[in-house]
Amino acid sequence: MGPVVLHRHQEEPEVVTPPGCTSPWPVTHLTRALVRHAMEPGRHLPWAVVPWDAALHAGMVTRTEIAAELTTGLKGVGTARAALALVDPACESPGETLTRVPLVLAGLRPRSQVVLRTRRGEFRVDLLLEDEGVIVEFDGVVKYGSAGGREALVLEKDREDALRELGYTVVRVRWHDVVSEQGRKQLVQRVRQAATGPWRSGRLPG
Repeated sequence: MGPVVLHRHQEEPEVVTPPGCTSPWPVTHLTRALVRHAMEPGRHLPWAVVPWDAALHAGMVTRTEIAAELTTGLKGVGTARAALALVDPACESPGETLTRVPLVLAGLRPRSQVVLRTRRGEFRVDLLLEDEGVIVEFDGVVKYGSAGGREALVLEKDREDALRELGYTVVRVRWHDVVSEQGRKQLVQRVRQAATGPWRSGRLPG
């Protein structure tokens, strides 16, 4: 777990005593915390969107509730509004969000968690760029050293082969591709390069 960051705000906080604690803690509403996170000075849009995607995916907040917190005139509200326009409740992890947002900002139109039918059955992909014929998959920390890991590697290869047979190019992304601005720029270049080959119609997204 990383360090705890305390943010000072003008609003009067609630005071609660968390389970297992003997002393009360000042807290704020989730929607307010999400907006203030996005409004922090120097906050890059992809990082602003990460907790918003997670909260909407979990059903903890709605777009309407977040929009209600975007008070005109507050410093950083422009970044927060831009983040709201980029949220996607279908995204299932921070890595997927950090992969998706730079592609959207570059003018591409990735769709999250799309099901594709292949000869080996239906597979759900992290991001699909249908017009470009590109699938983008974010790979977290995966261990293939154990027997179970080796089996997972074989299954993943079979899955990817089946997707490629449909005519898609598969681009794999790891943390080092998305945690820095330079890495995200290179990611966009990789996806554009992957889309330069011939693309045939007739794919069957679910």
